[in-house]
Amino acid sequence: MPDPGQARHESYVVKLPSPKPEYPALPWTCAGAAMINVYFEVLKGVLLDRLPPEFNRTSPSYCRLFVIDHPNSPAGPFREATLTLGCRLSMMPAAFVAASMTENPKALAAGLFERGYPMGLGTIDLELGKTSARVSIKDAKGPLITVVLPSLQTIEPGRLAYDHVDAIKTSADGKTELLVTSPDMEIDQAAICKNARIEYPDDLRDTPWHILRNHNVVSAQVARGTRTFSAGRQLGT
Repeated sequence: MPDPGQARHESYVVKLPSPKPEYPALPWTCAGAAMINVYFEVLKGVLLDRLPPEFNRTSPSYCRLFVIDHPNSPAGPFREATLTLGCRLSMMPAAFVAASMTENPKALAAGLFERGYPMGLGTIDLELGKTSARVSIKDAKGPLITVVLPSLQTIEPGRLAYDHVDAIKTSADGKTELLVTSPDMEIDQAAICKNARIEYPDDLRDTPWHILRNHNVVSAQVARGTRTFSAGRQLGT
């Protein structure tokens, strides 16, 4: 039997800024975007503790971490790092947002109000070369996670496809609703890495970035193309 998630929606309620910050209306079409995407195995228990009951875990249990650089957007340049739980929704593959980070206050506000991502402000240092890539993510308290792709091999863009990403949105009255965002990367160039690694600081903290700790990197890719940063839609619509 599938294992349903055990997290209550209330655990994903966020305190929304008041008044609501201004940001360009979604969707944002972001040409020239570049993404590092990594799948890695995690412990079953820690994933179920953070997965809402609408979802079932996969076997093995895994997370997806993607970092996207947007050099062009209606809100200006921004980077976004999102940690998701691999899962199934109505028996179809999906990913549920456990944590997200950006450097851009307008992207932060749009993520909170339109997408339901439990975002925070931080620093995302990204190095993307022709043969290697590296990204380090930090918050106000220090380093969170580093992903290293030491060797890249070019592949056909059509070999990569990504599942929809879901999140729990906090409404103005404090209630919650489940939002679904469609796959949003139109890929022009792609590469894979077979020896990617994930590194953590010595001082691990009580944060999803550390609790959902890597136990085995499954796959890693770099994709380039146009990303559509769109609002989520309610489940079933």
